[in-house]
Amino acid sequence: MVHPRRIASFTFAAMLTMTGQALAQVTPNSVTLTWTAPGDDSLTGNATRYDIRYSTAAITSANFSAAAAVASPPAPVASGTSQSFVVTGLQPATTYWFAIKTQDDAGNWSLISNVASKATLAAPDLIRPAPVALSVSSVSDTTATLSWSAVGDDSLTGTATSYDIRYSTSPITTATWSTAAQVTGEPTPLAPGTLQTYTVHGLGRQRQYYFAIQVADDAGNLSALSSPVSATTTDTMAPAAIRDLSANFFWLAWPVADAADRERSR
Repeated sequence: MVHPRRIASFTFAAMLTMTGQALAQVTPNSVTLTWTAPGDDSLTGNATRYDIRYSTAAITSANFSAAAAVASPPAPVASGTSQSFVVTGLQPATTYWFAIKTQDDAGNWSLISNVASKATLAAPDLIRPAPVALSVSSVSDTTATLSWSAVGDDSLTGTATSYDIRYSTSPITTATWSTAAQVTGEPTPLAPGTLQTYTVHGLGRQRQYYFAIQVADDAGNLSALSSPVSATTTDTMAPAAIRDLSANFFWLAWPVADAADRERSR
């Protein structure tokens, strides 16, 4: 006699958010399934093997065999014992449906389990913006105008999120970046390839300054520092005009020698 068997319980550990396991059980490429093992004869004994299937469409009894089968599913354990299995090789940000059938040592297969679904996480953004090719387009006594072509969110693709522009009187490197002065009011990044400018104010006259930009994307990835660039501000301020010039008379006087003095000087 063939005994239909159902899996008694089939749920997602990832749905147990109250236990704090949610983040650990779902990744961009995997979902962890948990269920309670059924028996060999209904809920009695120890079954022989599982057939675990998954699909991006809802699984039913009619299409169970068409769903993808996992490789090397776990062996059934004693009836009533909790089991789990990590389904890997999934696509990020995709909803999947899962179902299981169980077989006993006589070759009898259970009916399909309840069908559960879960979406994988979005793939993390690990691509940082490309570094900016920075240049100084003009200077004045107290300003320097920087120009560059916008880069992308992912290297040269997409639109980045923000700029961090800094300047210093000494060369800027990754080691000295944090000590360089940071400007305010940087422009918002535009589409890749678009020309952008920014004018740094408050500089000293006739001084050499170094400038650099770092670009951030919406995932917090930072570009490498821009190409090193420097410029010297001008000094167009002439000396102040003299305003207190005056002309005065000078009197010179000396005593006139008398005849006796002239005689003695001979």
